Amino acid sequence: PFQDVAELGKPGVLAEPEFDIPDYYSLGDMMLDVNYVIRRCREDQGSDDGVAAVEGGENDAEADYVDDDRGVSGAMSTVYDAEERIHMLLVHGMLYLVGYDHIEDDEYELMVTKEEKVLQLLRDKGHVK
Repeated sequence: PFQDVAELGKPGVLAEPEFDIPDYYSLGDMMLDVNYVIRRCREDQGSDDGVAAVEGGENDAEADYVDDDRGVSGAMSTVYDAEERIHMLLVHGMLYLVGYDHIEDDEYELMVTKEEKVLQLLRDKGHVK
């Protein structure tokens, strides 16, 4: 009952399910490891260069580095509170589940713009600083 993201068409617009049992309609799964988020907050807070490393392999030489200042990535670069980061990661993950991506430049711009709008809504509600 799962849809391939490529079949969704426009990001944020979900196709009607092909079955008539609403409980079977699923966007997918998202898992967050709270202990990992807490550890990353501590590691990033101790980082001298202000650039958050993201796990990319078995050693530091294989790691990718996030230095973007927009969207969730940019917002998290100065946030060391695990609960606040989890809110941000949920925004990013939910956008993936509804068809957004950031592989191509135009997709990136669309996803980051949506992230910024949702983050602003969360700020207005007091969930994210």
